[in-house]
Amino acid sequence: MHINIPGRPEDLPPFPVLWARAATLAALEAGGCKNQHAYADSVVHHDDAGGNEWRLTRVQGGRGVLVGIDHECGPPFDESTNLYDGPDWLPWTWLAELEDRREQGLAYWWDGESWDRVDYSDDAENDGLDLLLTHVSTARETVTKVLDFLDLDPSLDEGKEELVLIHRVLELAEKGTGGEEEWQRALDAVLGAARRTPPYEDSPESDFDVAAALAVARSTGLVRGSRPETKEAGNGRPKDWDRLAG
Repeated sequence: MHINIPGRPEDLPPFPVLWARAATLAALEAGGCKNQHAYADSVVHHDDAGGNEWRLTRVQGGRGVLVGIDHECGPPFDESTNLYDGPDWLPWTWLAELEDRREQGLAYWWDGESWDRVDYSDDAENDGLDLLLTHVSTARETVTKVLDFLDLDPSLDEGKEELVLIHRVLELAEKGTGGEEEWQRALDAVLGAARRTPPYEDSPESDFDVAAALAVARSTGLVRGSRPETKEAGNGRPKDWDRLAG
């Protein structure tokens, strides 16, 4: 999947698909299969430990928000442009907390039907979307991300079992039809396979926790019948937004 420079709203998969991929990575991470994605408080957070990170969250009403920053890219516009010149329902308190910690370089929002962002000028620089989100732009890229952390090349026979099992978990997530028992079996299989790979083969069995992975799958709404956690929708940008955002 091609991502423009700077990024455009149409470069992103629909929010439910992007959420399924990100939440799957977070569930596997919680289960012991490391891949740099963590879930907490309705947010999937990817941090590559190199100064680059993004956060994806659900917002009440079937909506969502993506924010992030790549250390090679600053905001792609001058200071007169407001990154959050968006709808009233944006989760302003959460965004202010993020900005107070670190200035973000991109913000995209999903209104339930499509992605949008603030308009960039014609000479806008890279906002980092291509650098930050490529590994969740397609199902294959998402699976490859996990295999990379298992030191497995998806083109090699040695990665065949893991590739199939990871694809199975991702398929469950994107379809949203898997019940509790189906998820339990799928996670047990993929974490068991991961535990047998060189990075983890000498690790204690207790390092892999299917229950922890399943808990994230439930909290993120991947398991059929579960209710995903969400951020409360805002009601217009606060008058003291500049102060709140540092």
